[in-house]
Amino acid sequence: MAQVWSVTIQRQLVRLVAASVVPAALAAALLIGYSYDRQRALIEDRTLDIARALAQTVDRELASAQAALSVLATSPYLASGDLAAFHRQAQDAIRDLRGDIFVLSDASGQQLINTLVPFGSALPLRGNLAEVRRVFETGEAVISDLFVGRVARRPLITVDVPVRRGDRVAFSLAMGFLPQRLGQILTRQKIPPGWVVSILDSQGTIVARTRAAEQFVGQKGPPALVQRMARVAEGRVETETLEGIAVVAFFSRSAVSHWSVAIGVPHSSIPSAFWTPVSWIIAGAVVLLASGIVMAQRVGARIARSIHGLIPPAAALGRGDPVVVPPLHLREADEVGRELVSASERLHERERTLAMVTHDLRSPLGGLMMSATAVERMAARLPEGEPIRALAASLVDMTRRMSGMVDDLLAIAVATGGGRSMLKIAPMSAASLLQRAGDAVRPLFEGRDVELEIEALGALPDVRVDSDRMLRVFANLVDNALKFTARPGRVVLRAQAESAGVRFSVANSGPALSAAELQSMFQQFWQAGREDQRGAGIGLAICRSIIEAHGGSIWAEPEPGKRVRICFLLPVPRVTTP
Repeated sequence: MAQVWSVTIQRQLVRLVAASVVPAALAAALLIGYSYDRQRALIEDRTLDIARALAQTVDRELASAQAALSVLATSPYLASGDLAAFHRQAQDAIRDLRGDIFVLSDASGQQLINTLVPFGSALPLRGNLAEVRRVFETGEAVISDLFVGRVARRPLITVDVPVRRGDRVAFSLAMGFLPQRLGQILTRQKIPPGWVVSILDSQGTIVARTRAAEQFVGQKGPPALVQRMARVAEGRVETETLEGIAVVAFFSRSAVSHWSVAIGVPHSSIPSAFWTPVSWIIAGAVVLLASGIVMAQRVGARIARSIHGLIPPAAALGRGDPVVVPPLHLREADEVGRELVSASERLHERERTLAMVTHDLRSPLGGLMMSATAVERMAARLPEGEPIRALAASLVDMTRRMSGMVDDLLAIAVATGGGRSMLKIAPMSAASLLQRAGDAVRPLFEGRDVELEIEALGALPDVRVDSDRMLRVFANLVDNALKFTARPGRVVLRAQAESAGVRFSVANSGPALSAAELQSMFQQFWQAGREDQRGAGIGLAICRSIIEAHGGSIWAEPEPGKRVRICFLLPVPRVTTP
């Protein structure tokens, strides 16, 4: 790769930090220099105290209504079911209480009594069904948000309490307030001229207001105020009133009703000696921070482009393709790119060496097998030649196994090198493959007190495989399972069709493996278990290479009652239509 000019990540990060920190530091210095003067603290504290007091007054008003309702809910007329008499009682009670409407509803929200109309009049469902349902579900009093009553046809707030018959809630009894009644709480306060005080429900809807209430009751409060109130119970926010007046809004939310009281203090009401320096500080801080953000974005984008440029070469290395890294204009990224190219070359050289070595081993192994086979046959004809024949048979078996391993390594080397010429791919029934695998490994279970189960779940389609290589996969997996199956035990070979192909699995009984072991068991030279059970640690890695050379995938997963279940998925040939 050609050498090109580049800078270090450290230098770029220094610029990034400087671009972000220096403006913030300058703004902080200005803020500290001017500080927040004492008058602002006094205004904030006093205004928040007023908001808290008003919120408590609203809570007392609602609590008073709840208490009166709780007493009325014990009416003997309700207990006896004489709703006409209770309607008269409620109409008498409303004159003495600070409410506007009494409503009695059943569990469906159907109004049974509404003191705005004569008893027996046809009544609609309640306009706030959600609150009515909560009364029946929780058996507790509920305070509604502002809604439009279906009989009053005006905005209302209700306090609902349960009416009980024994252990169950029989009715919901509500007292409704018109917003003007809560607005009287605000008019009784000594609010400075020009301030705007509002009562807002839990959704941020204005319930009462000191200015233009008839215009704004029922509307949402200023968006900035509503968003801020949703995050914290008390605080301040700079915003505009619904009339467009710039204010600092102080608010307090009740923990009981979740309603809030907000007080908007116009900027003009705050001494200019306080606001002028602070405004300059804010404007300067905004300009400096904006400049820093723009610079940080540019520097960060340059670093990101260099790092992202390493992704395609890394993916090519993983696929075994040639790695080409373009100039990345960042010294560390260029160094990583050169290492990726070097690693790719070393891997391809190792793959070529492995293919050559394994290919060269096949000839002497073939000659050794032929010689051992000849010796075995000759010894069988000699008198007292049984020991020689047995030794030769053992040599034939070992040579055959070595030859199979060499074939596996050669097939893997060719497959990982980008070719599949050593794999003898042919269509084969998945059920037949499973059965052949079971027949091949069944002799391994003789005398081991381990049961072999073979399960073919449902109809299985054909797969395209090198059957010898796939039988080697089953042999490796079963051999590994037998090593770690306590006696008596069980090994299960299973196959089932899935949308992506045929899923084969080998599971064995025993103590379950940890999540970390399940993640790393297909790595080369990974081993588990007792020292006397360990092998070379490449059997599972060979299985993975063979499966991936077939275009499949292999993984390990837990299974209840089993040590582990190793699964591999082989794709099903696509059916082409003329």
